[in-house]
Amino acid sequence: MPFLRIALFAALVLLAIQPASGHESVRVFAQGDSSRLPNFIESCKREFKANHMDLILVRPEEGYDYNFVVAQESALGGAAAAVIALDSKGLFVASVVRSGRMSGKGAFNASAKEMAKKIALLRNH
Repeated sequence: MPFLRIALFAALVLLAIQPASGHESVRVFAQGDSSRLPNFIESCKREFKANHMDLILVRPEEGYDYNFVVAQESALGGAAAAVIALDSKGLFVASVVRSGRMSGKGAFNASAKEMAKKIALLRNH
């Protein structure tokens, strides 16, 4: 019986420290040379949520888990986007490059989806 009480107490403590949504918060600073940066952030929020994480956009002075550096180019053959994720020390964590999309927004949507998957794997989701 004491073991059951300890197990129940441990379960309650774990529930108490989890975010209410059941999702882990991920603090991200995002920067880049694209006017589509807001589109990328919105796509990231959606894709991170689908991978059980809440993306919180922060300023660099607020501290962050990841710094996303983005670039996007469009040409007659289609659009491409690249995203590099650095940790809070500026060290490389992951990268994504997507090309051959119809638009810059489409390239960023695909990049956000892939980056969310990579970050989720790194965070054991």
